[in-house]
Amino acid sequence: MAIRWNAMGLLCGAWSWLRQVSGDAAYENYLRCARRQTPCGAAAGAAPILSPAEFYLDALRRRYSGVSRCC
Repeated sequence: MAIRWNAMGLLCGAWSWLRQVSGDAAYENYLRCARRQTPCGAAAGAAPILSPAEFYLDALRRRYSGVSRCC
């Protein structure tokens, strides 16, 4: 039984690592960071937390808005 749980933990860890490396966990990382930086009684000037669709569009805008050539 202990070996089974250890293998399951290893599999979960590998899956988590793969999601981080591939960028699939980017929105979850953004939410964690945004909630940590924005207290419950945030000021009126604080940026709102983006929806998944807005986050995706913002990521595309940031990726392709600048010069991206090598030379």
